[in-house]
Formats: sequence, structure tokens, C-alpha cells
Amino acid sequence: MRTLLLVVLASLSLAASKTEKPKKKDPWIRIFDGSTLEGWKANEHPESWTVKDGAIRGDGPASHLFYMGAKCVNCEFKAEVRINHGGNSGMYFRTAFGPGFPNGYEAQIDNTHTDPVRTGSLYNFVPVYQQLIPDDTWWTQHVIVDGNHIQIFVNDKMTVDYVDEKNTYTSGYLALQQHNQGSVVEFRNVMMKDLAPPKSPLVGTWRLDREKSKFSAGEPPTQLEIRILEERNGLRYQSESTTADGQKHGANYFFRTDGYDYRVTGAPNYDHVSVELTDAHYVHTALREAHLRKKRDEHVYLVQSKMGRQLIGKAYYTVSPDGKTLTRDGETTHPDGQKVEYHEVLEKVE
Repeated sequence: MRTLLLVVLASLSLAASKTEKPKKKDPWIRIFDGSTLEGWKANEHPESWTVKDGAIRGDGPASHLFYMGAKCVNCEFKAEVRINHGGNSGMYFRTAFGPGFPNGYEAQIDNTHTDPVRTGSLYNFVPVYQQLIPDDTWWTQHVIVDGNHIQIFVNDKMTVDYVDEKNTYTSGYLALQQHNQGSVVEFRNVMMKDLAPPKSPLVGTWRLDREKSKFSAGEPPTQLEIRILEERNGLRYQSESTTADGQKHGANYFFRTDGYDYRVTGAPNYDHVSVELTDAHYVHTALREAHLRKKRDEHVYLVQSKMGRQLIGKAYYTVSPDGKTLTRDGETTHPDGQKVEYHEVLEKVE
């Protein structure tokens, strides 16, 4: 009888284990282990950073501590923070590693510093002037950056809800700031969560490789950078270029890859643009006109620019299978009526 009972209990235990649902993996990654600075790197004055009582502590000359374990494209960044009276700090995201103050977005940490831009601000973009947090108090700051949409929360209260139509930064590290001697800041429960990657292969920062680019008349731009990010249910294009004669130009527009016209600002010779993801028939036509051979898994887009209703330019944008190269083959009409054919090669830098 006892043997039978044990068999029954074992069977019930096995049945229960089979019906248990697998635990979902926590999407949040703890990027600070609570006891060391493993995975972190200071850009200067590493002595300004220590670990004390389970928290990263900034105290000393100006320095920035970068998390080197991963970059943020679309991500969330969260930490509990405490700062002294008159202290100043920040949580950087999509920022570049280098000396001095980082080149990236900053979620401000400042309750009573002489700088009036307070905790919860997106520094240089969206200021908050109200003091939300008392000095020497633990609180939570939470950043969400998805495409060019940025949100900041202080103790779960939204302080920033901003769309950066200039696509200022597209990718980079997370970092913590020690602003100045006398400022003392602490961070604990520092976490990161990756969000869904961009859907479009066009997304990123692209920089012209001048040596590989050719124009039928004139010279390629001395500098050209294109930044494309997802914006809600579409994409935002932002470019900055310098011509051989030193003139600077830039275009900015929201678009979808549906072939419809979208309004452009900043371009000198066109005010509307349409972008269409080509189907198999268009791919064949595009590549034949561009005198290219089809490569596996390329993404080809037909881009047409207009001034009013007049067609000014037509080009095929091709993203390489590895997503690292954007090629633009097309023809455009300059304001003086001159037609120029061009082949531009841009490399993805972020």
C-alpha cells in the first residue's frame, strides 16, 4: 500500500511539473553588480568613482563613467539616485565615449545646483525648472528612448515626452556623470532594457565615403551625414552636408515608404519627397537602370524629389545585405538647370 501511494504521489508530481509554465526571462539587465565597477570605464579621473554601501558613488573632479557592456539604440535606462545639496549629475544615453562632457542625450540630475535646469529634464532639449526631489533623498529616474521618441520619468511621473526631429543621436553608450568637485552622487539598482530593434534597414547614421562616390559634374560633398530614425508610425530623415565651395545644406522630413509625397524643410531645390520600397519588379528595373547586379537580400527604395509638382530628382537607395552600406544612384536637377548624375556610397557609423 505504501509503495502504491509513493507511485501515485510521484506521478502527480511529474504531471504538475509538466503543466508548469516556463518562467519568462526578465528583460531588465542589471548593469551594476552592487560591489564592483566591472563593465564600467571612466573617461577621465577614475578616482572620482567608487562603490560604497552597494551604490556607485561619484565624488571628486569631473568625470563620466560609461557602461561598456552594450550600446543603446532603442532602450530603457533606470536607476535609483541620491545627490547632495548643490550637487549636479546626469544619466547619459546614446552617448559617445571620449574626454570631457559626453556627446549624447542627458537626463538631468540636479535638485539645488546653481544651474536652474532641474532633475527630470532632457538637457539642452526639454528643461524642467521645478524642484521635484529633496536633497539627500533616494528616488528613481527612468529613461525610455525608442526611435526619436524620448520619455523621462521621475518616481514614475513623466517629466519629458519629446520627439527629436533632428535625430541628434542615434546610438551610443549609457553613462553616469560626476559633474564637479563638491558634488556627491550615488546610483544603485542600475538597469538597462533593450527594446525592439528598428524595423527598417534605413535606420542609422550614415556618412559619405567621398573616395567611392562620383558625380557626372562637379565634386561630391566634402562632408555628408544622414540620420534616419523611426518616428512613431514612420521614419524621420535628417541630413547635413557641406559642398566643395563651403556651403552648408540640410534636409528634414517625416516619411513612410509608401510612395506618397511628404513635405521637406531645409532643402535648397526641392520641397517634397516620396520614398517607396520597391517590389521584385521594381528591384529588377532599379538595378538595371543603375547598372548593378542584384545581390541577395538587398533593400532597394525609389526616392523622388519634387519642387511643387515638378520632378527634380530620382534615385535608388540600396542598403547592403549586411546593413552597413547605403548606396544612392540617381539624377538631380540643380537650380541653374544643370542635370547631374551621381553615385554616392555611405557607410553606417551608428
